[in-house]
Amino acid sequence: MNFIDTLHSAELVLKAGSVPLLVGETGIGKTSLAKDIAKKNHWSLIGIDGNLLKEGEIGGLPTIETYRRTDASGNPVEEKTTIYAVHHKLPAIDAEIAKGNTVLLFIDEINRCEHAVQQELMNLILNREINGYVLPQNVHILAAMNPADSYDYEAVEMDAAQENRFVWLYMEADYLQWLDWASEAGIAPKVMEFISTFPDYLDKHNEDDINATPRSYERISDIYKLYEQHPVSKTVFFNVIRGNVGKLIAEEFVNFAASDTQPLIAYADVFTAAPLADSLTQRVASESHTRLYLAAKNILKQLDMAFQKEELPDEQAAITRFMEFLALYPVDLRIGIMKDMKANNAHVYAKALNNDHFIDAYFQAFRHIG
Repeated sequence: MNFIDTLHSAELVLKAGSVPLLVGETGIGKTSLAKDIAKKNHWSLIGIDGNLLKEGEIGGLPTIETYRRTDASGNPVEEKTTIYAVHHKLPAIDAEIAKGNTVLLFIDEINRCEHAVQQELMNLILNREINGYVLPQNVHILAAMNPADSYDYEAVEMDAAQENRFVWLYMEADYLQWLDWASEAGIAPKVMEFISTFPDYLDKHNEDDINATPRSYERISDIYKLYEQHPVSKTVFFNVIRGNVGKLIAEEFVNFAASDTQPLIAYADVFTAAPLADSLTQRVASESHTRLYLAAKNILKQLDMAFQKEELPDEQAAITRFMEFLALYPVDLRIGIMKDMKANNAHVYAKALNNDHFIDAYFQAFRHIG
């Protein structure tokens, strides 16, 4: 499943009182998904990384304490008992609950830890208690792991009984949804253009080299922004990019960044000229579907912000102009973008519902494909 489908599936499983298990390659966005669920529901997110735990750490190391009691004859008696220390993440849960918050406990890498650690985590996940510590009611659990047959790390398999206690959700990279996310997350436009041109590179296994993942391009975006402000030699730039995605993709990206590739159609291209420029029609005709989709998403994002800030003197005229631009798009892509507006561009969509050009274009597009 792609990111959005996996997120909605995980939310449904959590509401049903079960434990979702996200299964996906490293860097694909499992942690980002946990953050999104917590943010959307106003929950406090507390994470435990199984790969970093040692045996006894989460369960707590035993200590011997002395206590006094009175025996049947009324005589004081000293006894000794075993007390387990509590891992620091567990009091953090209690602290959030004490504030009146609901907690999402995200337990990652449950199949990349020692077997003994895995058993301790399973006790916490499946039985909601460990060595006397009981998870409060307002704690939801989300688990994540890498595929057992993954190519770049060792995994500790679960037994059949443990596997049957989870709802397994398989997560895969989807470059269009990543581009949607990237436009909201402030990823450098050049990085988004690169992925729109080479979508297979978003999640790419490189034999005997570093693998490229969605997380890799977050780092590359930060590096590229610095590179634009403070240029370094091409060799230095290449080596840093190679350290994120491997030699082959690094060569492609460095050449792509240095090329005179025409930038995406931008907000100013659509809204600056009085009538739409004839050159814009030619540009739309020469662009790929992916680049057109990304251009429309970027323009809509800026238009949505302009509506929020009340910067436009004639908002309906702005909607009409955008629809004139969108009319240049292939009909299937046009429909997809208009549908996306409802979910991702609420301010634009609210204005568009009162715009005759938008309504006519929407039904005309469906008549065209019908």
